[in-house]
Amino acid sequence: MTTYVKEELRRAFLSKITIGTAILSVVLVFSGMFEYLSWIPYGDISVLYIFLSGYNSGTASFLGVVFPIIACLPFAASYVEDCKSGLHKYIYLRMKKSHYMTVRLIVNGLVGGFVLFIGPFLVIMFLLIAKVFTGIPMVKEQLETLEYFHRIGIQSPTIAIVIILVTLFFCGFILATVALGISTFIQNVYLTVLIPFILYIVSATVLANIHTNLNVLGLYNVHHYGMSFTDRFVYGSTLCLVGIVLFFVGGYKVEEKTI
Repeated sequence: MTTYVKEELRRAFLSKITIGTAILSVVLVFSGMFEYLSWIPYGDISVLYIFLSGYNSGTASFLGVVFPIIACLPFAASYVEDCKSGLHKYIYLRMKKSHYMTVRLIVNGLVGGFVLFIGPFLVIMFLLIAKVFTGIPMVKEQLETLEYFHRIGIQSPTIAIVIILVTLFFCGFILATVALGISTFIQNVYLTVLIPFILYIVSATVLANIHTNLNVLGLYNVHHYGMSFTDRFVYGSTLCLVGIVLFFVGGYKVEEKTI
């Protein structure tokens, strides 16, 4: 099983679609903060302001709009594709069915978390390098997101950035898990990617009216209407659990049809 896990991780992270999605993640964040990069030579802007503009605060925060698609694009339909091609039958000769499904679940989540995380991570690395050469400050303006961290006892902007990046990773992991579970029922690659995005829209327009914490944006944005990390953990864990249950229940039904 260990060998298969390594093979799956290697295949997943080196696949063209994963690499392409990771590049798209980077491009979307850079696009969101592009207009502010020209301010760097004048020193009238800070690292954190530019980063937040590309991540969630700017008028062109593209990643903040399409993040459910980014997280689910690379690997969420992989299990159904294996079943349709019959590949899963050969894998069962090497390991137990439950082991295979568990590996598929974990790898899918890791890939989903990675592609959502990698764009903001590389962008903040770029900005920190630019800071060395240009002397722009880490923080200069009064930022609502930073003030939120101050209210919960976190004063360091570096720690705030780390928390944002970790939150993004788990957001991607959760959404990819939900999509994987859904894929076993709809069995359509395109709908598998789109349904989490539809869930995001519905949660922002319908579910949010029922309760603010039901908005999926709260899993992405650490400063979503003051949603606490406890609320975020409970909501994310619930969605993740739903995805896992759907995956194992639906997975057995898919395989019954392919026998």
